[in-house]
Amino acid sequence: MADGEPRRYVTGDDPNRFAPDDSGFPPLLLIRYQEGLRLSEVGTGLLVGTTDRRLFGLGIYSYNCVGEYYRQTACKDGDFSPGARVRLVREPDNPHDPNAIAVTSDGPGASVAAYISRGHAKRLRKILDAGTQIDAIATAGTAAGQPCDSIAVLAARPELLAYLVREV
Repeated sequence: MADGEPRRYVTGDDPNRFAPDDSGFPPLLLIRYQEGLRLSEVGTGLLVGTTDRRLFGLGIYSYNCVGEYYRQTACKDGDFSPGARVRLVREPDNPHDPNAIAVTSDGPGASVAAYISRGHAKRLRKILDAGTQIDAIATAGTAAGQPCDSIAVLAARPELLAYLVREV
């Protein structure tokens, strides 16, 4: 950041910065930013980085997916436009990674379009395997019928996700 240039991202110096308020929700919401959706801090309007470690503690899981290059048909067939519902599907019998979490579009019989990366999948798997209901949306990607080379998702408990998308 150049001198005098305004800061765009929340700093990581305060571990309690996103503490839930009386409603039980953190002071965050999803906003349209460039060609996708990004988390923003209510009040300051500052962006929250997708790798901000405080998000996981709040039950907000934000990931850039991997493997789209190898699944172009599924990527093109599914709706991965920002805000579109997507599914996270556990694949415990995946021969390459027993922690694998596939990403598909929300349509019936949708094919795997991408995966959550190994490191993130290992942590998220524990939450999914515990039976916690998690809903997910695409925060970056393209609409059905369009070439797709990058998908990003944001996942959370259904009520928290509904809260985060309240203004999108």
